[in-house]
Parts: sequence; C-alpha cells; structure tokens
Amino acid sequence: MPRMSGHAFVKMNGCGNDFVVVDARARAFTPTGEEARAIADRTTGRGCDQIIALEPSDRADVFMRVWNADGGAVETCGNALRCVGALVMEATGRDRVGIDTLGGRTEARRAPDGRITVDMGPPGLDWTQIPLAEEMDTRGIELQVGPIDA
Repeated sequence: MPRMSGHAFVKMNGCGNDFVVVDARARAFTPTGEEARAIADRTTGRGCDQIIALEPSDRADVFMRVWNADGGAVETCGNALRCVGALVMEATGRDRVGIDTLGGRTEARRAPDGRITVDMGPPGLDWTQIPLAEEMDTRGIELQVGPIDA
C-alpha cells in the first residue's frame, strides 16, 4: 500500500466516485481544507472526489471521516461506505461490518452476488433536514437566472 505523509492509503472507485482512503487508525490524519484540496487535485495531487480517513471506533469496526475535493468535511457518502466496507470485510474475513460516520452508524454487507451494500436509512427530504450554505426562508426562493430575470 502506498504511503502519504506517513499514512498508508489506497485509491478506490465506487460507481464512478473515486476516493483516497487513508489509514488513520494508528495516527491521526486531519488535513486542513487547503491540504485536502491539494490531495484531491488531479494534476498535482493524488486526485479524487473525496478523501476518506479510517479511524478507530468503539461502536463500530471503523470510523469513516470524509472530506470533499473542495476541502470541506461532510457527514458521509454512500459510495465511500461501500468501498470502506469492502476494505474492512477483506481485512476481517467477515461479510458484515459496522461503519461509524458523522452522519451516524451504518452496516455494510456483502450480497450473494459479491456486491457491497449499505443501508443509509431513510433520506432527509424535509426542508429543515437539508443543509444550506446560508440561512433562508425556503418557502419562497427568488431565482435570478437567464431570461426569467430579464
């Protein structure tokens, strides 16, 4: 497994999303936003959609921390959960593993056909459950695009 800043890592792909998965179980890995952007850069870095850190967990087999390519941290990612699930299953020899995230705990399973599945729970579709870049009343949003604005 290659190393980056003293941490072992692997590149993975899940349904078109690619990840740099860093083993941070023995030593903390907390990149700044600038460092995460540099790692994710496809020209000068390792190149990825998201950076995943595997950390110890006392409620699951592993804790998964996620940074987007823009450097921002997010709660979880379904495709990353499947990739991490595959890694942990390979390491443990089991067909079901627990993964904890900032979004909560989930379980990854190996289906009979070999695919890895995760149950992320019901989607949060209520407007109060959808994170926004800025606080606003979403009942009436003024759109300013193209010919409508003219």
